[in-house]
Amino acid sequence: MKGKTASFRVGKVSAFRRSKIWYLCYYEGGRRRRPRIGPDRDLARQMAAQINGQLEVGAPAALSFEPISIPDLRQRWLDHHENVRRSSIETIRRYRAATEHLLNFVRDACPVRQASDFRPRHAEDFVRHLRGIQVAPNGHPRARKRTLRDAGIKFILGNSLAV
Repeated sequence: MKGKTASFRVGKVSAFRRSKIWYLCYYEGGRRRRPRIGPDRDLARQMAAQINGQLEVGAPAALSFEPISIPDLRQRWLDHHENVRRSSIETIRRYRAATEHLLNFVRDACPVRQASDFRPRHAEDFVRHLRGIQVAPNGHPRARKRTLRDAGIKFILGNSLAV
């Protein structure tokens, strides 16, 4: 790379090269971010310009991904419905019961740690899991158990995969 410097700046985003790899450096929400871009200088310049534009308008930067576990995401979702959307107590209870099936599936059958790791094949396995479990229709522990009906599976999928 003769004649090209090992660093450049686009607004609030600086880019530098270590060995053959380009990195960006910027501050978002008071925290320093240093994502790895790759060996292409032009791609690093494009990403720096894109992120600088997003920082200027206050949007989350393209590379500021925050991994979250499925139980934490579920709790945030339920808190949002309870505190922001002000859903009724019974609605929250139904959502909590429906998403409990997803937590059981993730804990027992398919140990996915992060929500970003949940793939379409996991969703298919989740549907198979729902079709095979036995539940009490009224939720009482001594009630006679039966398999979930289609409407119940649709409700669970609608809420669990919306999380």
